[in-house]
Amino acid sequence: MSDTFYITTPIYYVNDMPHIGHIYTTVMADVFARYQRLRGKRVYFLTGTDEHGQKIEKAAAAQGIEPIALADRVVARYHDLWKLLEISHDDFIRTSQTRHKKAVAEIISRITASGDIYKGEYEGWYDARDEAFVPDSQVKDGIDTESGNPVERLSEPSYFFRLSAFGDRLLKWYRANPECIRPKSRYNEVVRFVEGGLKDLSISRTSLKWGVPYPGDEDHVVYVWLDALTNYISALGFGADDAQYQEFWPADMHLVGKDILRFHCVYWPAFLMSAGLPLPKQVFGHGWWL
Repeated sequence: MSDTFYITTPIYYVNDMPHIGHIYTTVMADVFARYQRLRGKRVYFLTGTDEHGQKIEKAAAAQGIEPIALADRVVARYHDLWKLLEISHDDFIRTSQTRHKKAVAEIISRITASGDIYKGEYEGWYDARDEAFVPDSQVKDGIDTESGNPVERLSEPSYFFRLSAFGDRLLKWYRANPECIRPKSRYNEVVRFVEGGLKDLSISRTSLKWGVPYPGDEDHVVYVWLDALTNYISALGFGADDAQYQEFWPADMHLVGKDILRFHCVYWPAFLMSAGLPLPKQVFGHGWWL
């Protein structure tokens, strides 16, 4: 049995202030971290903020400020709140930090070397709130019928990740590791989704500037989910001084809300497989605070 325990919360968007949902996840993660410390394990408990993408760019523009100024303001609120609640996190990652950008460049380099990235043109319905394209079958009268969010039609040059090539490998991983997604209802949901077939994933944008520059192509910034998910290893020094990465990766638990389950259980392991990196031991998808 390992003598380390690595637990993460999602990184929270800085387009709005912290709310009870953020507290819910973070307090749960804090309970897990404290319990494992009491068991004598060396714990690394990570939380942080997702600071790139269209939502933040638009929210900052609406206030007449730069995106980093908005991020700094919201991050200060998180620090104050976690101090007030005595959250025992060991690190707070920000996707605007240099250490994170280095890790994103490194994982893209490894995925490119695997032959799983190509350049093309993307057109589709884009949900700016969730920073994701949604299938045509899921859109009615300009609304994503699953989330209720408005969508817009976008067409732009893009780098693509060959997600379609990873369906069988993902299903093999799920079945060999039935505890990798919990609870069981979430596991079944993800397996059904992957069994339905996967399409290649757009991983860059030219329509916004607030993001990690795409390595070797300054006209593009990295698609927010490849950027954001990499935080779990960038905080450990992946791509730079990786002593902590070697000690704590793979994560023992990614604690996430059910709305971002697909990104953590399909996209993230596929990125890691392509990059030749170990997969997290478990993603736990909890329900919403109602």
